[in-house]
Amino acid sequence: MEAVSVALVLLVLLCLGLLVALPALPMLLRSRGVAGRMGRIIAACGGAFFATWCIVPILTMGGDQLTFTMTMFALYGAMIEAVCIALAAIVASYGARA
Repeated sequence: MEAVSVALVLLVLLCLGLLVALPALPMLLRSRGVAGRMGRIIAACGGAFFATWCIVPILTMGGDQLTFTMTMFALYGAMIEAVCIALAAIVASYGARA
């Protein structure tokens, strides 16, 4: 039963990360050139950072407070991901098509 709750919390947290990235996604996809490529790389690094901090508590910690710990780590990761996505949007705006 605990594995199901951990899987559901992980799914919800990964959806939170997707919601952070969705507003900037169209601009990242339509930007071209070096600025667009750099923006997509920065956004991917933010997403990878977030996904890593969602999964790290599962691999390193255990106990009865695992879902709470996952949530706290994911909120930290979401803050960093939001900063990376904002920076990626700024960089990609220089390569956006008109």
